Amino acid sequence: MMTTEPLLSDGIKMSHGDIWRPEFSTITFDTDGSEVTLGYSDDGGEQKLVVSGDKVVSEVYISDVIGAELKEGMEITIYNYPKVEPRCGRSDPTSAVPRPRRAAHVRLMARSDNPFLPLLVDCIRTLATGTAATRKFLVVVNPCSGKRKALMQCDQEVRPLFAQSNIDFDLLVTTHAGHATERMKEDGGDLSEYDGVIAVGGDGLLYEMMQGVQARGDCNDLLRRMTFGIIPAGSGNGLAASIVHSAGEVDSILANTFVICKNGSKPSDLSLYETAAGNKYLSFLSCSWGIVADVDLESEVLRVLGPLRFDVYAVWRMLSLKRYSGTFSYHPAELDSAPQPPLLDMPVPSDWLSISGEFLCFWTTQTTHAAQKMYTSPGSSMNDGLFHIMILTAECSRLQLLQSFLAFENGGHVKHKHVKIIKCKAYRLEPESDNSHVDLDGEEIEYGAFQASVQQSAMKLYY
Repeated sequence: MMTTEPLLSDGIKMSHGDIWRPEFSTITFDTDGSEVTLGYSDDGGEQKLVVSGDKVVSEVYISDVIGAELKEGMEITIYNYPKVEPRCGRSDPTSAVPRPRRAAHVRLMARSDNPFLPLLVDCIRTLATGTAATRKFLVVVNPCSGKRKALMQCDQEVRPLFAQSNIDFDLLVTTHAGHATERMKEDGGDLSEYDGVIAVGGDGLLYEMMQGVQARGDCNDLLRRMTFGIIPAGSGNGLAASIVHSAGEVDSILANTFVICKNGSKPSDLSLYETAAGNKYLSFLSCSWGIVADVDLESEVLRVLGPLRFDVYAVWRMLSLKRYSGTFSYHPAELDSAPQPPLLDMPVPSDWLSISGEFLCFWTTQTTHAAQKMYTSPGSSMNDGLFHIMILTAECSRLQLLQSFLAFENGGHVKHKHVKIIKCKAYRLEPESDNSHVDLDGEEIEYGAFQASVQQSAMKLYY
C-alpha cells in the first residue's frame, strides 16, 4: 500500500509544485464573519497556505499541517499544529531550543458548493504528508508499559491525530510477553496491507517486534519496504527521544505522533548481536553491561515510578558499587575495511583492539538518547554506521561516577576525563565475572560472551 507519489482524488499524479490549481483560489469562504480566499505560496522556499480577505490575513505553514478534511460538504478543516511562539524578550524564534506544538486548526466554510472542494482537500493532504490516499498502520500497544497508561494514551492522544491525518489502523494490544514477536513473524499474520508499523510503549516493545522480524525469511525485504514508528509510553523511551531530538521537536507523545503523521521517513541503523548460546538478536538502541544494565533491569520492581525508577535505583547501586571483570575487543571506526566478525569461539582479528580489566560501566548506543533525559551520545546520528561506546573503568570513583550520571541529561559526561568514548563498527564483550546482566534495548538476554556488528541504514523510521 506504500504511496510513492502524490495522488489527487481524480487519479492524476502530480509533483508538489503542480498540484495547486488556479481554481482553488477562486473559492470563497466565510471565517469569523469575513469573506476570504485560500491561496498557496512557496516564497522563500517555505510552503504555506495564505488565508486572505479584507479583514483577515493569516498564513498556515505546510510544515505544521498534518491533514485536512471536508465536513458536511462545504466546511474545510485544516489540521494545523504550529510551534508555540517564544515569549517576547525571552528567546529567539530561530533558537535551537525546541518549542512545543499546539493545535490551531483552521476552519473555512465555503459560501457555495464547489466541485473543487474535494480536490482542494486532497491537495492540502498531499502537500502536508506526500499523499492524499488513506494510509493504514498496524499499531501495537503494550498496556503494561511504563505507568500502564499506553492504551489510554493511544486512544486519547494518538488516535485523534491519526484520524486528522487520514490514517486508519488495526490495533493489537499485547496480552503476554513475546506477543509482539509472535505477530511480526511470518506465521503471525500478513503485513503487506500496512504502510507502517507503530509501537506504542517503551523501547522493549519495538525490540520484541524486531525479534519477530529477524526470524522471518523475508527479513531484509520487510525492513526495506516497511516504515516503523514509536510513540513513547514506556519508562525509557530512548528511541522516541532520539527521533524528536533529530527532528527538532519537544519530547512528547504529541511530537512523536506529529512526526509519524507527517509521513517523512529516513534510514536508521540496526545491529546484529550473536551470543555464546548461539542466539541472534536485532537491536536499534543500546546494549549495556555493568552498573547501567543493573539499574535498568533490576529497577523493574519500581516500574510504577516511571522514569524516576532509574534515578532511585542508580543511587542504591552507587552506594553498593560493584566492579565487573571482562575483555572488550573492537573494530575501530578509523579502519577502512568492513568488519567481518569471526565466529564467537575464534580469536578476534589482528586489527581489532582490546581492553581487559575491571569496569564499572560499559554502554553501547546507536542513537543520541538511550532514554528520555539521557543524552548519552551527542555525537551520534541515527545512521552513522557506528557504535558509540562509553566505558568507565574501576579507577573511576563514586563521586566521578555520580558526576557522569548527573551530566547525562545534557551530554556533558563526554567531556569528563574519566569517561572513555570509543567509536567502532563491530565489537565483542567477554564478561569474566558473573555479577551483572546483559541489557539489550532494555531487555535482558542470556549472560555471557557476545559480539555485535552494525547493519547500517537497515531499517526505516518515521522522522
